[in-house]
Amino acid sequence: MLPEIENETRVKTVLNQALRYARQRVDYADILYEKILRIELQQLPDRLLQKPFNAKARVQLRLLHQGKKVEIKVGTLSPESLKSAIDSGITLLNITPAPPHPVRLAPIPNPGRVRYGTAAPRLFPAVRIFNTLITGINRVARQLEQKNPGMEIKPEFWFFTQREEKAIADTEGVFKTQVMPRTFLQLVTRVKGPDGTLTQTRARLGNPLPFSFLIARSSKGYRLTPAAIRHIRSWMEKTVALQHAVTLSAEEIQSLTHFILHYTTIGVFVHEALGHNFEADIVKAGTSGIIDENGVPRGVVAAEIVNIMDGPLPDKPEEGFGTEFIDDEGVEVQTKLLAERGAVRGMIHNRETAAYFNTAPNGGGFSELGDVRIPRMSNTFIQPATKESWFRRLDQLIADVPKGIILEGTAGGAVSKDGMSSSVLIGYLIEDGRITRTVKPANFAARTLHALRYVEGFAGPVKISDVGFCGKGQTKFVGDGGPEWTKIRNNEFINLSIQG
Repeated sequence: MLPEIENETRVKTVLNQALRYARQRVDYADILYEKILRIELQQLPDRLLQKPFNAKARVQLRLLHQGKKVEIKVGTLSPESLKSAIDSGITLLNITPAPPHPVRLAPIPNPGRVRYGTAAPRLFPAVRIFNTLITGINRVARQLEQKNPGMEIKPEFWFFTQREEKAIADTEGVFKTQVMPRTFLQLVTRVKGPDGTLTQTRARLGNPLPFSFLIARSSKGYRLTPAAIRHIRSWMEKTVALQHAVTLSAEEIQSLTHFILHYTTIGVFVHEALGHNFEADIVKAGTSGIIDENGVPRGVVAAEIVNIMDGPLPDKPEEGFGTEFIDDEGVEVQTKLLAERGAVRGMIHNRETAAYFNTAPNGGGFSELGDVRIPRMSNTFIQPATKESWFRRLDQLIADVPKGIILEGTAGGAVSKDGMSSSVLIGYLIEDGRITRTVKPANFAARTLHALRYVEGFAGPVKISDVGFCGKGQTKFVGDGGPEWTKIRNNEFINLSIQG
């Protein structure tokens, strides 16, 4: 049985009362109600921040009348505040000039279905969860210090777990709700070596799941799950390994034949280099680097063996930090084929852009607690277009690489109309098909329309568990990824620099 939002009957009554009032005055109105219950913990170098309870709720009202649109953020869900917002909206509509193109909204597919989501806790044992994280993470650090005499390992972390609720209702009788859990852990590991050398990594875990995927009950209370411990220990070990990492000269970098990108690196590459260019409001504004304002692709964006997707992995809704079942307009979130065999095929739409481009909405309209609903990525990833050149293991993928580099992890990326850059956490040198040395952190930059045309192969399953927070005037949870490993031939459109 799908979960209900808290006080669902009251929420529906208040929304319907406001919509009946709006229906008498405008052509169309809809309301988005969002509520988040969260616990949060941060271990910083000099202090510990604990938030055992936090609740936020906002409402977004949208009015359409005679081709004009007004959107208003409302602080509380009450008949009085909504009525006041509707009155203010009508005043704004009356003084707003008509736009060049009348605003329309594509219809909501499957308007009759009401509930979406998965089970999410209403209450959290915050103190026990916090103590488990503090004890467990620091225990792994102390164990590694014992194995690496002279190393000082200092972990910092940021954790939250939350219950998300939303309801969407409109003047045409739609009423939809969603309940979702979401859990996040970011680990920053700093290591000081015997000679004073400092190294650092940042690792993230996040999924639309309750906290139990990180912290489980045990006979003694709570403990970190084996998967969480493996992830934490792995990145602490990588930070220790960076103590002995090498750099590469400009000449050595130029001599590389291939880049092998881990899904945590290719994911942010695709998100930053290409993802925003598929968002239909950016296309409509004429600022997409890959599609013109009429929706016509500007060219091929990847090799023929590459598909670019956005949305949940089919049949795996528990994966991907950006996964939701419906967007903030009540449209079911689809897995969108953005590029097929390297050629642009689609866009990420909200209802307004779908109507503008005469297509169906595909579940891309999202808001941040009362903000306007705009096209946003959810989980953006590479999907091999065929099984050719898709290997099971990394050693098979790199067997014919004379000199290459593996790039893993990211500390974030930046995007422009023509390109992107990403800070890579760790590298591994490949010589004659074998991994030989650990390489220092790097900066990876590429031209949007060209770099992915040189993809030659893949290895491992598709994963979208790279975790991000995407900013576009408002923040949204997102996931990124692709096959565990992606092989790209070195080319003039990629630039790599490695720390000295």
